Amino acid sequence: MTADSRRLSVRLDSLAANVRRYREAARGLIACVDHDGFGHGLVPVARACLEGGADLLAVADFDEALRLRDAGIAAPLLALRPTGAVADGLGVQAAVATQREADDATALGASGAHVVIDCGGAPRGIRPDDRGAFEAIAGAVPPVALMGVADARTRHAAASAALHEAAALAPELSRHLHGTAGVLAGYGADDAYVRVGRGLYGIPLPDGTSTGAPVARLTGQVVTVKRILAGEGVSYGYIYRAPEDGTIALVTCGYADGVPRSIGNRATVLVDGCPARVIGRVAMDVVVIDVGDAVVHAGDEVVFLGDPAAGEPTVSEWASITGFDPVEIAAAMGPRVVRSYTR
Repeated sequence: MTADSRRLSVRLDSLAANVRRYREAARGLIACVDHDGFGHGLVPVARACLEGGADLLAVADFDEALRLRDAGIAAPLLALRPTGAVADGLGVQAAVATQREADDATALGASGAHVVIDCGGAPRGIRPDDRGAFEAIAGAVPPVALMGVADARTRHAAASAALHEAAALAPELSRHLHGTAGVLAGYGADDAYVRVGRGLYGIPLPDGTSTGAPVARLTGQVVTVKRILAGEGVSYGYIYRAPEDGTIALVTCGYADGVPRSIGNRATVLVDGCPARVIGRVAMDVVVIDVGDAVVHAGDEVVFLGDPAAGEPTVSEWASITGFDPVEIAAAMGPRVVRSYTR
């Protein structure tokens, strides 16, 4: 089992093309590259987003902002939380929802605040009519934009109305609210920016709606191939027993790498162009697959997730099995999965 037997291959050209699609639908685009570019790799993803026309990059915190500055990326940055390292003089803005966060942003050297507005059921943000809270934030850090947030159950039209109401707090400030789902529903064109995350990476909406071309391919590697006799059990707890004699393979990638434990006995992977079912419990490092009649050898590549146009398994399939949002699965790939980049 080699150190690079688990790989996440990212197509930066596909990512840039997705960025261009969302940029063309709006006056401006905030590309969400937070949390290490949704697990795809912060710096390469950020550069591809800028290549595609992103106007501003949203990072998780000031630590990620410093990583981009250290990599020579000079684009405008928005830290979604005012936490982390000091970035004084580096031109990093911060999303701010309370006076305490405003004080934190000032202490970390934020150049301005995107004041967070609760536009419907959001766990964070001031009310659209709370002038006192807005003025308290503005007294600590200069406001540069109004950043609307809403619960996923809030209708886009209702959230837009709430942000329009908040505009009375500071009519001169730019505004942004809608993300991937909003853009696909036809909203956000009149705002200064749309704020897009999953759509840049081609991660489907929770209902399976496509958001763009998939950009990542998760693969493992066959470690061993062996025969199994009817009645023999596989993996922890023997939740799978072979119904007949057959052939199985042990494959790198387990739940420590982001493969959900609950896909055992339910999901399929692709090996040598043929589908193979994951059988038994997913272990920390490996899974077992039933390879049927396929001729499989140690070292062969196994595709866990990829491009449905190429007949490869998709994150939507895992989402339907697990009940997770596809973005939870896509962003959960572990740190030992080696990232590689192509164009």
